[in-house]
Amino acid sequence: MDFLLICNRGSDNLSKINLKSFKEEARISLCKSCTKAGPHGICSWKGAVITANSYDSSISIVDVMASESIEEYFIGGNCNDVAVFKNDAYITCGESNNIVVFDLENKRIIEDIPVGILPHSIEINYSLGLMAITNMENDTVTILDCHSKEILKNIPVGSYPTSAIFSSDNKYIFVCESHLGSDYNGFINVISTDTLSSTRRIEAGKSPIDVFNEDKMCYVANFSEGYVSFIYLEDMEVVKRAFVGGMPRSIKKKGRFLYIADNYGNQLIRYDIFNNKKQVISIGKEPIGMTLI
Repeated sequence: MDFLLICNRGSDNLSKINLKSFKEEARISLCKSCTKAGPHGICSWKGAVITANSYDSSISIVDVMASESIEEYFIGGNCNDVAVFKNDAYITCGESNNIVVFDLENKRIIEDIPVGILPHSIEINYSLGLMAITNMENDTVTILDCHSKEILKNIPVGSYPTSAIFSSDNKYIFVCESHLGSDYNGFINVISTDTLSSTRRIEAGKSPIDVFNEDKMCYVANFSEGYVSFIYLEDMEVVKRAFVGGMPRSIKKKGRFLYIADNYGNQLIRYDIFNNKKQVISIGKEPIGMTLI
């Protein structure tokens, strides 16, 4: 498969994008038994995808090939993001300030793990067995051991951390310190996976809200100004800023292309890093979380 699945929070559906043709093949409705679902975060699982739905506090399991939602489960607490380790889904719940662990085989909640205030994103590194959760309202990143489910450390970071990802070489965690709502530039906080402490902060434009890493480059979506910042990791500094327009909310990379969800224009931007040209297609309302499958 070579698809990009995008959560459209405002229209309660997913856009299924064929990356070869750069066309929307389907919009998959998530509202079977609800008034508003509000898909916010998404991850892949065994050929399907799972969405974390912020409005009705549920998760949905979606058959990608059939382009339909097949299962829904109430989780609670304003679900913001989801990731899977072994046969358990871990869901960040912004209202209840915890991680809910959901057994995907037996279809039941098995544990609640308290974290920080307003947990937002969740990322798992399977090689290290670590999980990183951003807590937006108390400006921390929680590091969890995936095997023991114990919190290893709550790391203080800058204002309104929205996303944290592991580097492709497993050495670092890159945290978006978004400073949302302010006139100040935000930062990418670089945290060592060995010491679980910050090694440096890289100024990265206004409202760095999402980040994607591949090899020696990080690509940062700047929500408030319509730019993507390119960070060269050997120098740990921004080497390029590309204007793509709109309000970039999420970013992924596949081959030579960056894929940016424009939360304001309700569109997907494909930016060619080789020739600096972009293409745009319309998708659902308020695109936010994305996953490649």
